[in-house]
Formats: sequence, structure tokens, C-alpha cells
Amino acid sequence: MDYKKYLKFIKCIFFLQLILLIAVSVFPGNLVNLILIGDASTSLSSDKFSHFISYFVLSIFAYLSFYNTQKLRKIFIFLIFLSIILEVVHLVIPNRYYENLDLLMNVCGVIAVSIFFYYNKKHE
Repeated sequence: MDYKKYLKFIKCIFFLQLILLIAVSVFPGNLVNLILIGDASTSLSSDKFSHFISYFVLSIFAYLSFYNTQKLRKIFIFLIFLSIILEVVHLVIPNRYYENLDLLMNVCGVIAVSIFFYYNKKHE
């Protein structure tokens, strides 16, 4: 696979992940549980690791998609603001709960990737 096709493929994965993350976040209830077990009910739970991993993986694909462009910093800032907005929106979505720790783990996922790649690039 040549570089342009690879980059296009990685960008497609990034944007699909982004759309899926938004859809799961604004669904009134737990979309993942609805698909897996047929129950969309939600509760305050210990899903912090899944919040971190979701934004961590999304940020890795953001980096791979935009690392040679001037857009990279803007993309990471966008992801941080998106995580804030999507968590605050839970205040008005039925069967969803706003949690500070969810928001913190979302932001930590983005920041962890940006720090890793910043230091990795610095030491090349």
C-alpha cells in the first residue's frame, strides 16, 4: 500500500471513530449495552478506563492522520473541547449522567497521546 492510500485509510478510520464516539455519547442510554445485551439502561459505573481508551485510540489515529500538517495541534485541541462538550451534553440527555471523572479520563487520553508523540518527536 503506498503512502497516500495508507494515509487515506488512516484518516477514514479516524473519522469513523469520531462519528461513532459522538453517536455513542449522545445516544439516550447506553448504546453499547443495547447492541451487546439488548438493555440500554445506564447507571453510574466505573467505565473510566473505557473513556480513557476511547480518546487515547482516537488521538493516536488523529496523530497518524495529521502528524505532518499544521492541523495536528488544532485537532488535539478540538478533541479536548469535544470531550468537554460531549460530557456536558449528558446533563440534558435522558438516561445519561455527567461525571467529572469521565471528563478527566477523556482529556487524559488525548493529553497522554500528545505528550508521548511530542517527546518521541523531540528525541528523534
